Amino acid sequence: MPASSSRRRFGRVRKLPSGRWQARYPGPDGQDRSAPSTFATKTDAARFLAAVEVDMGRGVWLDPLRSGVTLREYSQAWLAERTVRGRPLAVRTRETYQHSLDRWVLPALGGMPLDRITPAAVRRWHAETSAATGPTATRQAYALLHAILATAVADDALPRNPCRIKGAGQARSDERPLLDVDQVQHLSAFMPENLRGFVDLAFWAHLRLGELLALRVGDIDMDAGTVAVQRQVVETDAGPVESPPKAGSQRVVHLRPQGVSALAEHLNTRFPALPTARVFVRRNGRALRAHHVHAAWSTARRAADLPDVHLHDLRHAGLTLAAQSGATLAEVMRRAGHSSSRAAMIYQHAAERRDAEVAARLGRLAAGTTPNRTGT
Repeated sequence: MPASSSRRRFGRVRKLPSGRWQARYPGPDGQDRSAPSTFATKTDAARFLAAVEVDMGRGVWLDPLRSGVTLREYSQAWLAERTVRGRPLAVRTRETYQHSLDRWVLPALGGMPLDRITPAAVRRWHAETSAATGPTATRQAYALLHAILATAVADDALPRNPCRIKGAGQARSDERPLLDVDQVQHLSAFMPENLRGFVDLAFWAHLRLGELLALRVGDIDMDAGTVAVQRQVVETDAGPVESPPKAGSQRVVHLRPQGVSALAEHLNTRFPALPTARVFVRRNGRALRAHHVHAAWSTARRAADLPDVHLHDLRHAGLTLAAQSGATLAEVMRRAGHSSSRAAMIYQHAAERRDAEVAARLGRLAAGTTPNRTGT
């Protein structure tokens, strides 16, 4: 006897040769799903479909095709498919994410099916991770877990993201010292001759470490006073890799006269080089690596009596100076190679604080020099 079926507004039910009833329905992707079990009566099958329809309308429906998928399985697919502004993850970013997963996330949560990861499980994991490592590693691991599970929610593998610890994935870095021009020159003087221009260009052109390492002679136009940022060098587990810069970071930066002079002085120390030659190399002409720069910087900052200054503070100070000069937020973003205003706002706020300090000093100066109008 052929199986009977019945059409409904949502989904379908049919009677199987066994006498039991099967329920099927389309998911948001148009692909058919079956109920996890059959039903003794047509009414029971219809009730199941009605409940599924309500869950879809409330946004709490879970895709049975993804049921049983563990966080370990899902996270590896997430890494392979993840894109940023349409581009696959950079090699170093992928390695960093994988390390965070392997070291902190998957040992505790990797074997759990996605729909078994509850807010309580996340809180327990977060507390244990915080006790085992520092705040930076914990924050990065939590932010990564939150991003992976947010995608799972979008995939209908979870009804809600169980990562609900307020502020756990947000960076809370201490305010960095704001270098002035004299301090930058002081630091540059203590660097090896082949790296003094490196310091000056980090400040005046606001280039990142990887962008400076990848800079080529052909990227510089001394007549126009510009530097073109077209690539970066990223340190990976397999060694340095040259790649396009961060998404939205390709740009041409105009240098102030001080930056042009510093760059010209550096190029005069080099033998004539092809346009494809790197601007910054080691003293023996071999390729410059990030650890070479960090080692020289560590020596220079101690010699300059600025032991707590980071290499990235040069970029921070230069961009703050740009904001102080009256650059708009969009102009700071372009010079910095920022694709969003969030990071650029840091320099705007720093400039505003410095301007407030100037106003306060002017007020104190005026108060100390204003004639006493009540006396004779």
